[in-house]
Amino acid sequence: MKEKVNFDLNKRVWHPAPLLGQITLVTSLNPDGTSNIAPKSWISMMALKPPILALGCNLKHWTAQNILANREFVVNIPGAELAQTIWRSHTLSHPRPVEAVGLAPIPAIQVKPPRIEECKAHLECVLDQQVTYGDEVILLGQIVAVSMDKAACDAADAYAQMRMLCFLEDATYGVIERANRLETANINT
Repeated sequence: MKEKVNFDLNKRVWHPAPLLGQITLVTSLNPDGTSNIAPKSWISMMALKPPILALGCNLKHWTAQNILANREFVVNIPGAELAQTIWRSHTLSHPRPVEAVGLAPIPAIQVKPPRIEECKAHLECVLDQQVTYGDEVILLGQIVAVSMDKAACDAADAYAQMRMLCFLEDATYGVIERANRLETANINT
């Protein structure tokens, strides 16, 4: 039998991290109507019909406060070329508009918070419900619009084109550079 090592329950000390999170840039609106940008990696699809995603956030963060107040947000999917910008963005003080990070806001299709032009894809969401655990909140958002760079849609390997980032642990990330398809056509997920 393989030897197993017990980990502390504090995710911040896990090495290597057995769970990864896709790195995103979430945009919301500040109380004065300006945009707010924040890197987030605690995010996952929860349901298909209707399409619901879950975003984990600290209740003290501007992102959580903005989403709870305005009930709208955009999950922007960056590529690896934005890694340095993403890490630098969380060090900037609030309010933190998209432009402060050096990125360009563009209008969303269905919600008021902007999309980020430099990102590869965008999931526009309306808050459906929230679940609170102490200082943390899970925000369940119904996806109301999705957009993606045409270059990614047209690429032979869209995932290689997108080069999405996954957070592993402190200042460590991975890049999805290719996709592998199983031979079996009848695999259900």
